[in-house]
Parts: sequence; C-alpha cells; structure tokens
Amino acid sequence: MKKIVLAIVALVFMGLGTAMAQAPAAANVNPAITQFVTEHFPNATVQTVLPDEDDIDVILSDFTKIEFHLNYQWKKVDCEHSTVNPAVPATIVPQQITTYVTSNFPGAIIKKIEKKYYGWEIELNNGLEVNFNNNFNVTKIDD
Repeated sequence: MKKIVLAIVALVFMGLGTAMAQAPAAANVNPAITQFVTEHFPNATVQTVLPDEDDIDVILSDFTKIEFHLNYQWKKVDCEHSTVNPAVPATIVPQQITTYVTSNFPGAIIKKIEKKYYGWEIELNNGLEVNFNNNFNVTKIDD
C-alpha cells in the first residue's frame, strides 16, 4: 500500500513539473510575437515557442505554425493544419499576391506563405506552389 501511495505522489509531482515546465514558454513570449498573433490570429493563442540558433518556431492553439527570425519578424506562416484558420490571413499577404491568386486561381486559398531572400513562396489548397520575386513577378509554378 505504501508503494502505491508513493507511486501516486510521484506521478502527481511529475505531472506538476511537466505543466510548470511548459507554462513559461507560453507565458514569456516576446511581445512582438504576441502582438503578431493577436493581430492576425485573434481566435488562437500561443501554445509552444521553440527557439533555436536560426529562428523561433511558434505553434498556436489552432495548430498554425509560424516561424520568426531572431529579430521577431515573421518569415513563414503555415495554416495547413489549422482548425480555425484554413487560409493565411489576408492581413499578412501582399496585395499583389492576393490579386494574382484571385485572378489566376479563383476559389483557391493560400495555406502557406514564406518570405525568402529572393521574394515570396506560397502554397495553395489546390496543391500548387507559386514563387514570386521581390517585384511580385511569378518566377515558378510547381505542383
């Protein structure tokens, strides 16, 4: 009986330790990240922050994934697995890209967008990937 009680107490403390270890990641989010999420994903919250030497990966409560540069500027937004936002919010997509997609792929939505050094890369829900240079000219369409 004593062993069972000790096992239960150990499990409770392990559970508390895990919960406490996860809480600071979401509680200590940089204000720039919090502002970005609040502005563009009002129905989601930051769940996980995974910084490394190159960037900061953030996972939201709706399973949206966002990559930030170390200076807290976003570089990639992936809404492919989002339970709330199936499309990248229009507020972060340059108007030229929105116009191109609307004109050339009616009904398609942008589920991923990434800023690259040479321009932009998007993925549509129809499986197409479209690359744009910094002047928003299409440089590649891939399926």
